Amino acid sequence: MSWQIYILRFYFKSISLFIPKFAGLNAFKLFQKVRIKTIKKREEGFYKEVHHFKVGSPKEDLLCYEIGSENKNLVFLLHGWESNAGSLSKFAFQLSKNNYRVISFDLPGHAKYQSNYTNLIECREAFSKVIECIKPDKPFSVIAHSFGSAVCTYTLSKLNYKLDKLVFLTSPNSILEIFKDFKNLIGLSNHSFTYFLQKANLLANEEIKNINIDEKLKLIDFSKLLLIHDEYDKIIPFKNSEEILKMNSENTRLIKYSKIGHYKMLWNDKVLGETVNFLINKKKAPEGA
Repeated sequence: MSWQIYILRFYFKSISLFIPKFAGLNAFKLFQKVRIKTIKKREEGFYKEVHHFKVGSPKEDLLCYEIGSENKNLVFLLHGWESNAGSLSKFAFQLSKNNYRVISFDLPGHAKYQSNYTNLIECREAFSKVIECIKPDKPFSVIAHSFGSAVCTYTLSKLNYKLDKLVFLTSPNSILEIFKDFKNLIGLSNHSFTYFLQKANLLANEEIKNINIDEKLKLIDFSKLLLIHDEYDKIIPFKNSEEILKMNSENTRLIKYSKIGHYKMLWNDKVLGETVNFLINKKKAPEGA
């Protein structure tokens, strides 16, 4: 455990005893903070090759990217927490060569935005605005990584679009469980956590305990879902994808990999091949790897 975590635990355990509401609200603000990481060299090429455009948004204009012709099949790419659109560049470039128009954007609070705070609700609104700007007139697909899978599901469950295929390169399931993990990490008291949840429920306009990816998928009209997850993933446990599969078994496949990493999987040629083949329907994705 790092010294920063020790300090956070001491801080939140202390103020939880005396001012629990302040502790809960302070913890919620911390939960939304994004650590801005330097864009990696292998991600930089994406920003140089694609067309840049902006979509208006109340907080900051959304930084969006496009590659491929407008008359091709449409696919949106959604990156993960503390990442950027360039992290999915291998998928963007490969799909643009396979008759796809690829639309991507940096999630709010990430990459080059002025703010470094965001949450699932703000990201849902951002994705909605990007879709609204593109105005799809036929079923489209989405490839999402990690937190992006939650953004994808939560957004589309609120909209009335017909989807083609979904690919989740790891996905959380229960948002409440993520909150609980954070609570335990920083040593927030149960009393303070009630204020944390109250703030989150108010922001979402629904109870966080009801935001589960496996259940929200039931509200989306999609043809097929491919889940790809490392069984040893240390960021989002493999059981999350298993839970999603269990609730959506009729049109969902789960491919289990071993030791390909949470982020490194995005640069894995086998994962890229499985994803592209699944979208263009060249072959049936096999079990395992």
